[in-house]
Amino acid sequence: MDNPTLEKLICDPSFVEYCLDRESENVTYWKTWIEENPQYEDLTIASKALVLQLQAMPSEDEIAMARRRLYQAIDEVKVNRKILFRKWFPYAAACVLLLGLSIFLFQQSPDMLQSPSPKVAVVKQYVPAGKYMNVQLTDGTKVRLGPTSTLDYPQQFAASERKVRLKGEAFFDVAHRKDQPFTIETGEFQVKVLGTSFNIHAFEEDKVAKIALFTGKVEIFNNSMRLIILPGQAFVYDKVLDKYTIESFDQGQERETMNGVLHFNHATYSDIGQQLARKYGISFQADADVDLDFSGTIAHENLDQVLDKLTLTTSYRFFLESNTLIAHKK
Repeated sequence: MDNPTLEKLICDPSFVEYCLDRESENVTYWKTWIEENPQYEDLTIASKALVLQLQAMPSEDEIAMARRRLYQAIDEVKVNRKILFRKWFPYAAACVLLLGLSIFLFQQSPDMLQSPSPKVAVVKQYVPAGKYMNVQLTDGTKVRLGPTSTLDYPQQFAASERKVRLKGEAFFDVAHRKDQPFTIETGEFQVKVLGTSFNIHAFEEDKVAKIALFTGKVEIFNNSMRLIILPGQAFVYDKVLDKYTIESFDQGQERETMNGVLHFNHATYSDIGQQLARKYGISFQADADVDLDFSGTIAHENLDQVLDKLTLTTSYRFFLESNTLIAHKK
């Protein structure tokens, strides 16, 4: 597109399809075009935000008022509506509604014209128990989310930074952008990177949070600390003691973790129960009377096989009762 403007973009059917993330070659075209024309990044962000903003269904009165205002504007510039509608149908109706609502919304909310960065919709992606999900963000960053994890991210990143929020565990392969750092917010700390790959384990209910770095370099910080870790290092934070350590880790095991393999090292009953609840979608209640110190691996066995394995290798009998994990002393 030559000399793009906001009006041209929001009336371009292919651009609208890109904004709505509909499966077509138009999505690929616009992603490529935006990468090849970085000078129009702010314009495309603003245009996409407006298209998404106008997807919310207005009231009938608002539609009628917007239509009247648009028709008045068209009459003033002596545009033949019939020819215009016939030429661009079926996209004419969508374009008219977008322009009409733009006029209406901007006249009703003049502050919007003064806002340097339009409000962008936030996506909340939740992964149910027993499932893994691959998500690719608009900047090219790839994320693999673990069971019962939630990732909040904007449909379009700001020009100066990329920021997401994670509850749970995920593997990040961050697209490198020198002037646009990538920040992940968790409950206890934030992680800032430019381009790298790493695992984060940051469930709110867990006593320990962990970041294991595969490539690149990350900065970890909160109100009381700030540090940098390098490839092969893991940041391990004990929430109970409010202390952290920097440790080496087994990269093979860590990658297996994000493929559903559970590795336990001197795990308590609470550790085992929480992991099985996420992997198999069962319920679990902590029981202080169950004294366990379990080390071992649970790969892709079905739940019955897992319960048999735990029963054979510990002094407790494991079983389900109303889909809730129970452990009784043998």
